[in-house]
Amino acid sequence: MIKSITVTEKSIRLRESFVTALRSVSAYPVIQVVIELIDGRFGVGECVATPQISGDSHEAILRQLHSPAVQGLREISPEIISKLEIFPSAKAALDMALWNTEKHPSCSVATDVTVPIAELADLKAIVRERVTAGFDTFKLKVKQEEISDLLQRIEIIRQEAGQNAIIRIDPNQAWSLEYAISAAREIAKCGANIEYLEQPLPKADLLGHAALAQECNIPLMADESCFSQTDLEKVVETQAFQYLNVKILKAGGVTPALQLANQAINSGLKVSIGSMMEGVLGIKAASYLAHQLDPEATHDLDAAWWFEESPISYQGSIVHS
Repeated sequence: MIKSITVTEKSIRLRESFVTALRSVSAYPVIQVVIELIDGRFGVGECVATPQISGDSHEAILRQLHSPAVQGLREISPEIISKLEIFPSAKAALDMALWNTEKHPSCSVATDVTVPIAELADLKAIVRERVTAGFDTFKLKVKQEEISDLLQRIEIIRQEAGQNAIIRIDPNQAWSLEYAISAAREIAKCGANIEYLEQPLPKADLLGHAALAQECNIPLMADESCFSQTDLEKVVETQAFQYLNVKILKAGGVTPALQLANQAINSGLKVSIGSMMEGVLGIKAASYLAHQLDPEATHDLDAAWWFEESPISYQGSIVHS
Protein backbone atom coordinates (compact mmCIF):
# COMPACT_ATOMS: atom_id res chain seq x y z
CA MET A 1 0.00 0.00 0.00
CA ILE A 2 1.04 3.59 -0.61
CA LYS A 3 2.18 5.87 2.17
CA SER A 4 2.83 8.91 -0.04
CA ILE A 5 3.39 10.13 -3.59
CA THR A 6 5.69 13.16 -3.85
CA VAL A 7 6.29 15.19 -7.00
CA THR A 8 9.41 17.34 -7.52
CA GLU A 9 11.25 18.95 -10.43
CA LYS A 10 14.83 19.38 -11.59
CA SER A 11 16.50 20.64 -14.76
CA ILE A 12 19.07 19.23 -17.16
CA ARG A 13 21.41 21.18 -19.42
CA LEU A 14 22.89 19.73 -22.59
CA ARG A 15 26.44 20.05 -23.91
CA GLU A 16 25.02 21.25 -27.25
CA SER A 17 21.60 21.87 -28.74
CA PHE A 18 19.62 18.77 -29.67
CA VAL A 19 17.98 19.73 -32.97
CA THR A 20 15.47 17.62 -34.88
CA ALA A 21 12.75 18.37 -37.41
CA LEU A 22 10.34 18.73 -34.47
CA ARG A 23 12.25 20.84 -31.95
CA SER A 24 15.49 22.34 -30.66
CA VAL A 25 16.44 21.71 -27.02
CA SER A 26 19.42 22.92 -24.97
CA ALA A 27 17.91 22.49 -21.48
CA TYR A 28 14.70 21.00 -20.13
CA PRO A 29 12.86 20.28 -16.87
CA VAL A 30 12.44 16.75 -15.51
CA ILE A 31 9.54 15.74 -13.29
CA GLN A 32 10.38 13.25 -10.52
CA VAL A 33 7.86 11.13 -8.65
CA VAL A 34 8.69 9.40 -5.36
CA ILE A 35 6.39 6.60 -4.24
CA GLU A 36 6.82 5.53 -0.62
CA LEU A 37 5.14 2.30 0.46
CA ILE A 38 3.93 1.59 3.99
CA ASP A 39 6.49 -1.24 4.30
CA GLY A 40 9.29 1.36 4.05
CA ARG A 41 10.30 0.75 0.45
CA PHE A 42 10.37 3.66 -1.96
CA GLY A 43 11.08 4.23 -5.62
CA VAL A 44 11.73 7.21 -7.86
CA GLY A 45 10.42 7.65 -11.38
CA GLU A 46 10.86 10.40 -13.94
CA CYS A 47 9.26 11.86 -17.02
CA VAL A 48 9.53 14.84 -19.32
CA ALA A 49 6.99 16.57 -21.49
CA THR A 50 7.25 16.09 -25.25
CA PRO A 51 4.40 18.21 -26.67
CA GLN A 52 5.37 17.66 -30.30
CA ILE A 53 5.42 13.88 -29.82
CA SER A 54 2.96 13.05 -27.04
CA GLY A 55 0.69 16.09 -27.00
CA ASP A 56 1.36 16.68 -23.31
CA SER A 57 2.91 19.64 -21.48
CA HIS A 58 5.02 20.08 -18.38
CA GLU A 59 2.24 21.95 -16.58
CA ALA A 60 -0.43 19.40 -17.54
CA ILE A 61 1.68 16.49 -16.30
CA LEU A 62 2.24 18.26 -12.98
CA ARG A 63 -1.49 18.89 -12.63
CA GLN A 64 -2.25 15.25 -13.29
CA LEU A 65 0.33 13.97 -10.82
CA HIS A 66 -0.99 16.34 -8.15
CA SER A 67 -4.62 15.45 -8.91
CA PRO A 68 -6.87 13.54 -6.48
CA ALA A 69 -6.93 10.62 -8.93
CA VAL A 70 -3.21 10.12 -8.33
CA GLN A 71 -2.67 11.52 -4.85
CA GLY A 72 -5.71 9.58 -3.59
CA LEU A 73 -4.28 6.21 -4.60
CA ARG A 74 -3.80 3.77 -1.74
CA GLU A 75 -3.15 0.60 -3.71
CA ILE A 76 -0.80 0.64 -6.67
CA SER A 77 0.17 -1.79 -9.41
CA PRO A 78 1.03 -1.57 -13.10
CA GLU A 79 -2.59 -2.45 -13.88
CA ILE A 80 -3.95 0.35 -11.68
CA ILE A 81 -1.53 2.85 -13.24
CA SER A 82 -2.48 1.79 -16.77
CA LYS A 83 -6.15 2.60 -16.09
CA LEU A 84 -5.51 6.16 -14.90
CA GLU A 85 -6.78 8.81 -17.32
CA ILE A 86 -3.50 10.70 -17.53
CA PHE A 87 -0.79 11.19 -20.17
CA PRO A 88 1.48 8.21 -20.96
CA SER A 89 4.43 10.24 -19.66
CA ALA A 90 2.72 10.73 -16.28
CA LYS A 91 1.88 7.02 -16.15
CA ALA A 92 5.51 6.26 -16.98
CA ALA A 93 6.79 8.27 -14.02
CA LEU A 94 4.47 6.38 -11.66
CA ASP A 95 5.22 2.98 -13.18
CA MET A 96 8.97 3.66 -13.10
CA ALA A 97 8.78 4.72 -9.45
CA LEU A 98 6.91 1.53 -8.58
CA TRP A 99 9.41 -0.52 -10.62
CA ASN A 100 12.26 1.13 -8.70
CA THR A 101 10.86 0.00 -5.34
CA GLU A 102 12.71 -3.20 -6.30
CA LYS A 103 16.45 -3.28 -6.97
CA HIS A 104 17.70 -3.96 -10.48
CA PRO A 105 21.26 -4.82 -11.51
CA SER A 106 23.48 -2.50 -13.50
CA CYS A 107 23.89 -3.37 -17.16
CA SER A 108 25.71 -2.38 -20.32
CA VAL A 109 24.34 -2.16 -23.86
CA ALA A 110 25.42 -0.67 -27.17
CA THR A 111 23.84 2.55 -28.39
CA ASP A 112 23.86 4.74 -31.45
CA VAL A 113 24.60 8.46 -31.20
CA THR A 114 22.48 11.23 -32.63
CA VAL A 115 23.80 13.61 -35.26
CA PRO A 116 21.47 16.62 -34.97
CA ILE A 117 20.21 18.87 -37.72
CA ALA A 118 22.93 21.45 -38.30
CA GLU A 119 24.40 23.61 -41.03
CA LEU A 120 26.37 21.52 -43.48
CA ALA A 121 29.46 23.60 -42.75
CA ASP A 122 29.27 22.55 -39.08
CA LEU A 123 28.42 18.90 -39.58
CA LYS A 124 31.92 17.56 -40.12
CA ALA A 125 33.09 18.73 -36.68
CA ILE A 126 29.93 17.35 -35.05
CA VAL A 127 30.43 13.92 -36.59
CA ARG A 128 34.17 13.93 -35.86
CA GLU A 129 33.46 14.54 -32.16
CA ARG A 130 31.24 11.46 -32.08
CA VAL A 131 33.77 9.33 -33.94
CA THR A 132 36.48 10.44 -31.52
CA ALA A 133 34.18 9.47 -28.63
CA GLY A 134 34.08 5.94 -30.04
CA PHE A 135 30.61 5.68 -31.54
CA ASP A 136 30.13 3.56 -34.66
CA THR A 137 26.37 3.80 -35.31
CA PHE A 138 24.89 7.19 -36.17
CA LYS A 139 21.29 8.36 -36.01
CA LEU A 140 21.11 11.18 -38.53
CA LYS A 141 18.35 13.68 -37.81
CA VAL A 142 17.06 15.27 -41.00
CA LYS A 143 14.35 17.54 -42.34
CA GLN A 144 12.76 17.94 -45.76
CA GLU A 145 15.45 19.77 -47.72
CA GLU A 146 17.14 19.55 -51.07
CA ILE A 147 17.93 15.89 -51.61
CA SER A 148 21.46 16.86 -52.62
CA ASP A 149 21.94 18.35 -49.13
CA LEU A 150 20.55 15.19 -47.52
CA LEU A 151 23.02 13.09 -49.49
CA GLN A 152 25.82 15.41 -48.43
CA ARG A 153 24.93 14.81 -44.76
CA ILE A 154 25.20 11.08 -45.32
CA GLU A 155 28.51 11.47 -47.15
CA ILE A 156 29.99 13.57 -44.33
CA ILE A 157 29.33 10.72 -41.89
CA ARG A 158 30.94 8.26 -44.29
CA GLN A 159 33.98 10.49 -44.75
CA GLU A 160 34.51 10.88 -41.01
CA ALA A 161 33.41 7.46 -39.73
CA GLY A 162 34.24 5.21 -42.68
CA GLN A 163 32.41 4.27 -45.85
CA ASN A 164 30.61 1.38 -44.11
CA ALA A 165 29.56 3.31 -41.01
CA ILE A 166 26.08 2.29 -39.87
CA ILE A 167 23.59 5.12 -40.42
CA ARG A 168 20.00 5.40 -39.21
CA ILE A 169 18.03 8.21 -40.83
CA ASP A 170 15.34 9.90 -38.73
CA PRO A 171 13.16 12.64 -40.26
CA ASN A 172 10.84 12.72 -37.22
CA GLN A 173 7.70 12.75 -39.41
CA ALA A 174 8.96 15.70 -41.50
CA TRP A 175 8.80 14.21 -44.98
CA SER A 176 5.98 14.08 -47.50
CA LEU A 177 5.37 10.79 -49.29
CA GLU A 178 6.54 12.20 -52.62
CA TYR A 179 9.76 13.49 -51.08
CA ALA A 180 10.33 10.26 -49.14
CA ILE A 181 10.08 8.13 -52.28
CA SER A 182 12.51 10.37 -54.17
CA ALA A 183 14.92 10.60 -51.23
CA ALA A 184 14.90 6.85 -50.63
CA ARG A 185 15.69 6.15 -54.27
CA GLU A 186 18.64 8.55 -54.26
CA ILE A 187 19.93 7.26 -50.92
CA ALA A 188 19.88 3.71 -52.28
CA LYS A 189 22.18 4.80 -55.12
CA CYS A 190 24.86 6.33 -52.88
CA GLY A 191 26.10 3.04 -51.44
CA ALA A 192 25.81 4.06 -47.79
CA ASN A 193 25.14 1.47 -45.08
CA ILE A 194 21.63 2.62 -44.11
CA GLU A 195 20.15 0.34 -41.44
CA TYR A 196 16.69 1.88 -41.50
CA LEU A 197 14.59 4.96 -42.14
CA GLU A 198 12.73 5.96 -38.98
CA GLN A 199 9.25 7.50 -39.04
CA PRO A 200 9.67 9.53 -42.24
CA LEU A 201 5.98 10.47 -42.56
CA PRO A 202 3.42 11.90 -40.09
CA LYS A 203 2.47 9.38 -37.42
CA ALA A 204 -1.14 9.02 -38.57
CA ASP A 205 -0.17 8.33 -42.17
CA LEU A 206 0.18 4.56 -41.99
CA LEU A 207 -1.14 4.14 -45.52
CA GLY A 208 1.55 6.53 -46.72
CA HIS A 209 4.20 4.43 -44.99
CA ALA A 210 2.76 1.33 -46.67
CA ALA A 211 2.99 3.06 -50.05
CA LEU A 212 6.56 4.13 -49.29
CA ALA A 213 7.53 0.59 -48.34
CA GLN A 214 6.44 -0.57 -51.80
CA GLU A 215 8.81 1.94 -53.43
CA CYS A 216 11.68 1.83 -50.95
CA ASN A 217 14.44 -0.74 -50.42
CA ILE A 218 15.39 0.76 -47.06
CA PRO A 219 13.67 -0.88 -44.04
CA LEU A 220 11.26 1.39 -42.19
CA MET A 221 11.04 1.88 -38.43
CA ALA A 222 7.91 3.05 -36.61
CA ASP A 223 8.37 5.44 -33.70
CA GLU A 224 5.76 8.14 -33.18
CA SER A 225 3.14 5.94 -34.87
CA CYS A 226 3.22 3.44 -32.01
CA PHE A 227 2.51 4.22 -28.36
CA SER A 228 0.28 1.30 -27.39
CA GLN A 229 -0.68 -2.26 -28.24
CA THR A 230 -3.63 -0.90 -30.23
CA ASP A 231 -1.21 1.23 -32.25
CA LEU A 232 1.03 -1.79 -32.74
CA GLU A 233 -1.79 -3.81 -34.24
CA LYS A 234 -2.33 -1.06 -36.83
CA VAL A 235 1.41 -0.80 -37.52
CA VAL A 236 1.70 -4.55 -38.06
CA GLU A 237 -1.39 -4.60 -40.27
CA THR A 238 0.19 -2.14 -42.74
CA GLN A 239 3.12 -4.51 -43.34
CA ALA A 240 5.17 -1.36 -43.92
CA PHE A 241 7.61 -1.56 -41.02
CA GLN A 242 10.44 -3.93 -40.12
CA TYR A 243 11.49 -2.13 -36.94
CA LEU A 244 9.85 -0.54 -33.90
CA ASN A 245 11.36 2.02 -31.52
CA VAL A 246 9.90 1.36 -28.06
CA LYS A 247 10.19 4.13 -25.46
CA ILE A 248 9.10 3.98 -21.84
CA LEU A 249 7.53 7.45 -21.90
CA LYS A 250 5.48 6.62 -25.00
CA ALA A 251 4.31 3.26 -23.68
CA GLY A 252 3.35 4.58 -20.24
CA GLY A 253 6.00 2.85 -18.14
CA VAL A 254 8.57 0.09 -17.91
CA THR A 255 5.92 -2.61 -17.59
CA PRO A 256 3.84 -1.69 -20.68
CA ALA A 257 7.03 -0.97 -22.67
CA LEU A 258 8.22 -4.52 -22.02
CA GLN A 259 4.80 -5.89 -22.99
CA LEU A 260 4.75 -3.79 -26.17
CA ALA A 261 8.27 -4.86 -27.13
CA ASN A 262 7.50 -8.55 -26.66
CA GLN A 263 4.28 -8.25 -28.65
CA ALA A 264 6.19 -6.51 -31.45
CA ILE A 265 8.84 -9.24 -31.51
CA ASN A 266 6.13 -11.90 -31.61
CA SER A 267 4.60 -10.02 -34.54
CA GLY A 268 7.84 -10.25 -36.50
CA LEU A 269 9.26 -6.77 -35.87
CA LYS A 270 12.80 -6.01 -34.75
CA VAL A 271 12.74 -3.87 -31.60
CA SER A 272 15.10 -1.10 -30.58
CA ILE A 273 14.75 0.49 -27.15
CA GLY A 274 15.01 4.26 -27.23
CA SER A 275 14.46 7.20 -24.94
CA MET A 276 13.40 10.80 -25.09
CA MET A 277 15.78 13.53 -23.98
CA GLU A 278 14.87 12.77 -20.39
CA GLY A 279 16.35 12.13 -16.96
CA VAL A 280 18.99 9.71 -15.72
CA LEU A 281 16.48 7.30 -14.20
CA GLY A 282 14.60 7.02 -17.47
CA ILE A 283 17.79 6.17 -19.35
CA LYS A 284 18.77 3.60 -16.72
CA ALA A 285 15.37 1.94 -16.93
CA ALA A 286 15.50 1.93 -20.74
CA SER A 287 19.02 0.46 -20.70
CA TYR A 288 17.87 -2.32 -18.38
CA LEU A 289 14.92 -3.02 -20.68
CA ALA A 290 17.23 -3.08 -23.72
CA HIS A 291 19.57 -5.51 -21.99
CA GLN A 292 16.69 -7.79 -21.04
CA LEU A 293 15.22 -7.83 -24.54
CA ASP A 294 18.29 -7.91 -26.79
CA PRO A 295 21.70 -7.38 -25.17
CA GLU A 296 23.52 -7.83 -28.48
CA ALA A 297 21.62 -5.15 -30.42
CA THR A 298 22.59 -1.50 -30.80
CA HIS A 299 19.80 0.51 -29.20
CA ASP A 300 19.00 4.25 -29.09
CA LEU A 301 20.14 5.33 -25.63
CA ASP A 302 22.57 8.21 -26.10
CA ALA A 303 20.47 10.85 -24.31
CA ALA A 304 22.66 10.99 -21.19
CA TRP A 305 25.77 11.43 -23.37
CA TRP A 306 24.36 14.86 -24.20
CA PHE A 307 24.20 15.97 -20.56
CA GLU A 308 26.66 18.58 -19.31
CA GLU A 309 27.01 16.37 -16.23
CA SER A 310 25.96 12.73 -16.17
CA PRO A 311 26.40 9.82 -13.76
CA ILE A 312 25.89 7.44 -16.67
CA SER A 313 29.12 6.35 -18.34
CA TYR A 314 29.65 5.98 -22.07
CA GLN A 315 32.72 4.05 -23.22
CA GLY A 316 32.66 4.25 -26.96
CA SER A 317 29.26 3.01 -28.06
CA ILE A 318 28.61 1.15 -24.78
CA VAL A 319 26.41 2.78 -22.16
CA HIS A 320 26.94 1.59 -18.59
CA SER A 321 24.00 2.28 -16.31
